[in-house]
Amino acid sequence: MSSLGRQISIGLAVQSLAVLSVVCAAVYWWARSATLDQEAELLEQQHVQITHLLTEARTHRDEALLRHKIDDVLVAQDDLLTVEIQRDDGSVFYRRVRPAPASTARAVRTVLPSPEGADASWSLRVVLDTDADRAALRLLAVSLIAAAAGGAALISIGGSLLVRRGLRPLNQLVSQIQELSAETLSQRIDGLAQPEELRDMVTRFNDLLSRLQQAYRQLESFNADVAHELSTPLATLMGGTEIALCRDRSVEELRKVLASNLEELNRLAGIVRDMLFLARADHGEAAQRGIRQTLAPIVRSVVYCHRSELDKRELTVEVSGDAEVAVDKALVDRGVSNLLANAIRHAWPGSCIRVTVQAHDNEVSLQVQNDGPPVEPEALKRFFDRFYRGDTSRTNANQHHGLGLSIVAAIARMHGGAPFATARGDRITVGWSFASSRPDTVAAGPSHAPGRSGSRRS
Repeated sequence: MSSLGRQISIGLAVQSLAVLSVVCAAVYWWARSATLDQEAELLEQQHVQITHLLTEARTHRDEALLRHKIDDVLVAQDDLLTVEIQRDDGSVFYRRVRPAPASTARAVRTVLPSPEGADASWSLRVVLDTDADRAALRLLAVSLIAAAAGGAALISIGGSLLVRRGLRPLNQLVSQIQELSAETLSQRIDGLAQPEELRDMVTRFNDLLSRLQQAYRQLESFNADVAHELSTPLATLMGGTEIALCRDRSVEELRKVLASNLEELNRLAGIVRDMLFLARADHGEAAQRGIRQTLAPIVRSVVYCHRSELDKRELTVEVSGDAEVAVDKALVDRGVSNLLANAIRHAWPGSCIRVTVQAHDNEVSLQVQNDGPPVEPEALKRFFDRFYRGDTSRTNANQHHGLGLSIVAAIARMHGGAPFATARGDRITVGWSFASSRPDTVAAGPSHAPGRSGSRRS
């Protein structure tokens, strides 16, 4: 495809040629019409004068005087007019022929009563030579065509120079973009020297660079985190296996080594499964939302599954509110389980964890609230980052690979919603909201699910 400058230049040339051609055609038409009118007027004027002389000759009947008067009338147009007067018997009374024959001419012929009287009649023929006018019109046509072509060429050249000058900011923009690479994503395009029409594009491109830089940093951090998370269990597996092979072991000792290896392999498999799930979510996989169902029973079922962890830390769970909405039950189970597990790890021993389901016009929110160590605002912003574990000094921090809340965020997006996290003092609230066309709110008071009770709430 040709360049933008060449396209604009050709377009200007074609447009200017068309406009100039129309103007030149109008000028030629006007000039030709004026010339034809002038020829007709001159021819008619001479014809009228000669006719008048022939009419006057009836009174004095002096043929010599009549010829003299006709010569006086034609003296100004001697090189243009041919006049011939014939009697009715074919004899010529008067003839005046221009020196050179005309290739183009206009004529008028009239039959008049004879000045000699009686019933005789004379014929008058006046011929106007139009060679000079036709030559002038041809010269005008050639001049107009040359002017149109030359004008179009000049406009095209001038337009090309103007377009090249106008596209100079684009060329500068291309040069700046060519300097960008993965190592220079922090650079931004300078839009101050750009025209107003390009500044919005430069701003949007810089915004795109910012998002790309952030994504690139996240990818680098993610790769480092994955390598770190996988290196620990792999090192444990390799070290344990090397120690087991350094000397002869009993069956019981080998069984313990294999059990330890299996535990690390299960951890690796869990990381891989979680990463595959997040990859599918990142590629736009949506939740398979089935029939409408109430959320409170799902929450209580998940609480029951965590009863041993709750009992171990002497925690209780309070479930309040409910809503009926179409969700992917398996994903909601997983999301609630991750939220509850996060709250159990970070809650003060002996405190109460509150799970709240709220329904609004077109939105349902599910949040888990616990009382625990205060969270810094910067840490709160990273709650849903992959492999983020916050304070590693917290209980069992090394036993979890930091993908739980990332999975919660992915589940929220798969349901058309978004995650959220807030902190007020030592009270931390984490949850998600998702769209619901018409959620049916079910009035339900708070129900208590103590961790030590061992009973399942439904």
